Amino acid sequence: MLKLIKNELSTVIAFVSLLIIFLFVDFKAGVLSSISVSIIFFLLVLAIILYAAIGVVHHAEALAHLFGEPYGTLILTLSAVTVEIIMVLAMIFHGDPDPTLARDTVFSTLMILVNGLVGISLFLGGMKFREQKYNFKSTNSFLTLIIVMFSLGFFFPTFLKPESLQTYFVFIIITFLVVYFFFLRLQTKEHSYFFSYTADAKSAGSGHEFKKKLQSKKYHIALLIITITLVSVLAHYLSIAVDNLSDINHLPSEFGAIIIAIVIVSPEGLTAIRAALKNDMQRTINISLGSTISTIALTIPAILFVCMFAHRDISMGLTPVQSILIVTSIFISLITTKTGETNALQGLVHFVLFVTYIVLIFI
Repeated sequence: MLKLIKNELSTVIAFVSLLIIFLFVDFKAGVLSSISVSIIFFLLVLAIILYAAIGVVHHAEALAHLFGEPYGTLILTLSAVTVEIIMVLAMIFHGDPDPTLARDTVFSTLMILVNGLVGISLFLGGMKFREQKYNFKSTNSFLTLIIVMFSLGFFFPTFLKPESLQTYFVFIIITFLVVYFFFLRLQTKEHSYFFSYTADAKSAGSGHEFKKKLQSKKYHIALLIITITLVSVLAHYLSIAVDNLSDINHLPSEFGAIIIAIVIVSPEGLTAIRAALKNDMQRTINISLGSTISTIALTIPAILFVCMFAHRDISMGLTPVQSILIVTSIFISLITTKTGETNALQGLVHFVLFVTYIVLIFI
């Protein structure tokens, strides 16, 4: 029993923390009305969620080892998307209605994935291994879908009449789901070789080693689901803290979106960075760009469907600044991925774009 607790410490801490919050924290009594209490509660819950993400990463890596790529990465990606949908909906239905919250959260997630995560991974991997190789056919496939689906989901709604939006959103829901599941078929069957890369003897690292003892597939799947569920519930309480901090300190509306996005990306981010440091750039690409597609293709339809069903207003059209940022990001991504090799300079450029995004929010 003690060995199990030690091995699953992050999950145990998440469960105990959730139990304490549920039993002893009375939100209706205004316990978060104080700025200092709100900040402490926010930091504690955020730290617990990020620590629980380590458990998600462990079980996702174990499943990746047991199932092989790209199935392991798909499990991690779909798990993260589930958390994302739950968190965004929790924020939408908590507090005052904000039609742009879903758009800003998805956009924040995309900026973290395409620029923040890719930037850090390429930079750290490049500093350690100089150049890192991967199958450029995978990036061609990823970026083709990202460009088309992002345009359909974010650019076109900007130019449509309000009375046409609901019909267009129904079209988006159906189209995105059909295209995504067709893409999954190609990724796992006909074109699965696009998303794998076998390094030569000189460049091969230890990326496929799994040092911890593996359990059964059922064990790792069960613990992955349990940990993600705990993170999702904790995310609800985090959204309450974010709302309080935003109201008390008059923070930008995008503040909550960034926090949600950080929590969403943390399991995938840790896994992608670790893969880059093990010279497994193919897995880093699969995670970062694969998660980008999943965020667009699954999160947007889920949010649109729930908001339409609940008669909640939602705005998907981008602001001019967001439009320039995403166009620049995609353009840089096309240049970065055209050779099948990455280096630290490319990572630095992506990260500068991410920092620019953060700065523009607060000025």
